[in-house]
Amino acid sequence: MTVNKQVRYWMRRIIFLVLIAMIGFALFQLVGEGKNPEVGDEAPDFKLTTLDGKEMKLSQLRGKAVMLNFWASWCEPCRTEMPAMQKVYEKYKDQGFVIVAVNIAETDVAASQFAKQYGLTFPIWMDRDREAVRLYQIRPIPTSFFIDPEGMIRRKVEGPLDVSRLELYVNPILPRT
Repeated sequence: MTVNKQVRYWMRRIIFLVLIAMIGFALFQLVGEGKNPEVGDEAPDFKLTTLDGKEMKLSQLRGKAVMLNFWASWCEPCRTEMPAMQKVYEKYKDQGFVIVAVNIAETDVAASQFAKQYGLTFPIWMDRDREAVRLYQIRPIPTSFFIDPEGMIRRKVEGPLDVSRLELYVNPILPRT
């Protein structure tokens, strides 16, 4: 009987410690990474390398309407929205619209094959270390931010978008000439 009591005693202690660790991790996730960028905030700047090897900073796109989209090739909703993104990009790119498609922690080969499969011509930025994901506190993917020419976040959308919704969000942020 004493061995059984000792086992129960230690099992309770271990379970208690695991629960404390899980609560601590959850609290860290909620408050440990800084402010979550929201509509009306200036878009946090970051630098990543594009699929074609160029280093780019988000701030370099000031003066343009930007759709900042976080995605991965294994994400089915991401696959659903990519043709719509390409269509809207082709329609508005000459009016100062840019898509920054941030690939989350995949290889260049996977992202490149995906872009080729879907005929994507907009820039793909590679977030190999999830720096931008942490900065923007991305939870579900796809997640998109619509950023005006002054660098302000005008809309945040979690989930896939179709052509009509994309146009609804892009038109108000296009640069006025």
